[in-house]
Amino acid sequence: MYSLKTKYLGRQVAASGLMHTNSLLHLVVKLRSGRPFIPKGVHRFCCFEEAQQWSIRMQAGKGSPDHPR
Repeated sequence: MYSLKTKYLGRQVAASGLMHTNSLLHLVVKLRSGRPFIPKGVHRFCCFEEAQQWSIRMQAGKGSPDHPR
C-alpha cells in the first residue's frame, strides 16, 4: 500500500484542541470573577414557591442537593 500526502489550503487545524479549550475555560472563570453559575433552560416545579426556593439557592451558589459544591 501507499500513503497519500494531505495538502492543506489556508490554516492548518491544531492537533491540541484541548490546550485551546483549557485557556478558554480559564478566561471564562476569570471573567465570571466568582459569580455563581445560574442554569438556564426548562425546569419543572410543583409550585411557584418551589421554583423561587430553587432560584434563590442557585443565586446563592449552593447548587442542587443532589450535587453539593
